[in-house]
Amino acid sequence: MFPGRRGFARVAAVAVAGASCLAAVACGTSTASSLSTAARATSATDPLASLTASEVATEAFDNLKAASSLTMAGSVVDAGNTEAVNFRLKPGQGCEGTITESSEGSVKLIVIGTTAYYSPSAQAWKAQGGSRGSAIAALVNGRYIKTSTSDSSVSGLANVCDLDQQVAPQSAAGKFTKGKLTTLEGTRVLPLLDPSEGDYYVTDTSKPEIVEVINTTDTGGGTGKVTFSVGARVTLAAPPASQVIDGSVLGL
Repeated sequence: MFPGRRGFARVAAVAVAGASCLAAVACGTSTASSLSTAARATSATDPLASLTASEVATEAFDNLKAASSLTMAGSVVDAGNTEAVNFRLKPGQGCEGTITESSEGSVKLIVIGTTAYYSPSAQAWKAQGGSRGSAIAALVNGRYIKTSTSDSSVSGLANVCDLDQQVAPQSAAGKFTKGKLTTLEGTRVLPLLDPSEGDYYVTDTSKPEIVEVINTTDTGGGTGKVTFSVGARVTLAAPPASQVIDGSVLGL
C-alpha cells in the first residue's frame, strides 16, 4: 500500500546508488583491481594517479558494496519538492533510517533480516492512504507496522538496504573526468566530474571510498547532495513491542 509509492522509494534508491537524480553510476567492469600496489605507488602525492576516472569510480562503488557498514544522508530537490534520507546500513543484515518528502511526509524504516518495520508520519498516511489515510493515521498513532520485506507494500522501500541491487552496472562508465584534489571535512578527496549529471568525491587513497555525490545543475533530474561514511558504526534493533502493530491487523 504505502511505501511502494514513487517518491519515497525513488529517493532511497537515489541515496544508495548516488545516482538517478544526482548522478549516473559508473560501475562497469574495471581493470582497477588488477593493478598492483607498486604501480599505484608511482605517485607519492596521488595514489590514484595511475587509474582513469572510470576505473576509480568503479573501484569506489565496489568498495561501497563490500562495506560491512555505512551511513548516508542528504537531500534532492526535484520540481520544487525536497526528498531527504538519513540511513544507516549493514549490508546483508538490514538498515534503519528515515525518508522524508516535503509534500507527503516521512517514513521511518527498520529492516532486520527479512523483517521490516515502517512508521509513516500522519501526513504521509493522509497523503498516501486514500480515503482511509486519516483513520489509519489515528489508529496507528505513530507506531511501527511489522511485515516481511517480501510484502509488496514495503519491498520497494526495503530495497534501500540492498546495495547489490541498488548499485548496479550502468552504461555511463566513460563519462567522468578527474578534477583537482581537494579536501572535504579534512579528508583529501578526488573529484570525479560529469557536468551533464553530477560529481562524485572519493577518498584519495589506495582504497577509494565515496564520501559525497553532488549535483548543482538540475540536469540529472534534481539538485542536491548525499554524503556517505563507509565503515561507520551501525547498530540495528527492533522497536519495542509496545510500539509495533502486526500489518495483517490493518490488512496491509
